[in-house]
Amino acid sequence: MRPTASPSGRTAASDAVRLVGLTRTYGIAPREVAALREVSTTFPACSFSAIMGPSGSGKSTLLHCAAGLDQPTGGQVLVGGVDLSTLSERERTELRRDRLGFVFQSFNLIASLTAAQNVALPIRLSGRRPPQEWTREVLTLVGLGERMHRRPAELSGGQQQRVAIARALAVQPEVIFADEPTGALDSRSGRDVLALLRRLVDERGHTVVMVTHDPFAASHADRVLFLSDGVLVDELCSPDSRSVAARLAELETA
Repeated sequence: MRPTASPSGRTAASDAVRLVGLTRTYGIAPREVAALREVSTTFPACSFSAIMGPSGSGKSTLLHCAAGLDQPTGGQVLVGGVDLSTLSERERTELRRDRLGFVFQSFNLIASLTAAQNVALPIRLSGRRPPQEWTREVLTLVGLGERMHRRPAELSGGQQQRVAIARALAVQPEVIFADEPTGALDSRSGRDVLALLRRLVDERGHTVVMVTHDPFAASHADRVLFLSDGVLVDELCSPDSRSVAARLAELETA
């Protein structure tokens, strides 16, 4: 795992997220489908983890359960030591809003708002007034300080995704969950976004958990977790594109 600096005071020795026997099923027996089968792993603080696997392997389900967006059928999800199953729906919503950041393939920006207004939205939804200097700071961090007053339609796809990352950073989250963050981008924009996520870990001590189908994207992570049929089947540390692609090919042809 790459060494990291943590200006926020986070330490890599602690677990940002811990999964214990995580299970998620859909439907009713005998037509019940298991999307996840007793998955246990940890996502250390100040680390970058990628989740990969064939289509239908449970990647997004794992991410959504770990982020509190979906409720598992069994097992535990602990975020910063807090067991999500012990929280009410309101408490889970507050935890997601105040402690987690989310980045998705489709950007999910509000077209009528400027970049700055999109970034400030999570803070406003929590009932607080976002300081303008903080909004400018996070947009500058992602390289868009001079475009803070532009609306999404005036930005490229890569720039829109960087606004989405800035929005995720606005609440100073403990963990950033990214679901195919480069899936809708061209290769150059995708590289820029991946480099940004890597810097957030190395220079600012964030924890990133990313689902991807792209071996090049996964090579930016400290480790890659491989799922197959809802089961955690392998882990690759200090990955490179070639080794990731080879392992993924083995799973897809198994």
